[in-house]
Amino acid sequence: MRIYKLTEAYVQRTNDLPKTTLKISLINIKDPEEYPFLLIVQSTIENSIKLSIYPLKNEKIKKLTFSGFNFSNEIIDEISKILQNYQIVHTSGVLLIEKQLFYECYLNLSLSEIKAKELNTSLEKIKNIFKEIKIEEIGLKKSKEN
Repeated sequence: MRIYKLTEAYVQRTNDLPKTTLKISLINIKDPEEYPFLLIVQSTIENSIKLSIYPLKNEKIKKLTFSGFNFSNEIIDEISKILQNYQIVHTSGVLLIEKQLFYECYLNLSLSEIKAKELNTSLEKIKNIFKEIKIEEIGLKKSKEN
């Protein structure tokens, strides 16, 4: 029976972080040649930082942030109806921050695609439910020259 390593960990001094490269194994990514890019999502809550890393085929994706809404089944249903037609790569879930609800997700499409236009049309129909709907394109991070 194969023993699976579900997580990897190491301990590091916090004052060493600015000058250290994180050691992240990508050995378990299936067909890495098909996924030349990685989406790296960092979540910071109180004294915790969580990194989520997803292999991608494209160098650009779309990030949606919904803010300032009342939690109800109807609102969740509306968001679900729209997003079910798109490949969600990562989601924050619904979060309560300073008495406001937020929902964030990353979709596997770029702003130039036809589906992005369809998404914008769908979001326009429900924009009055939210204080704000923010749409961003997340692209390839420029590497720093040494």
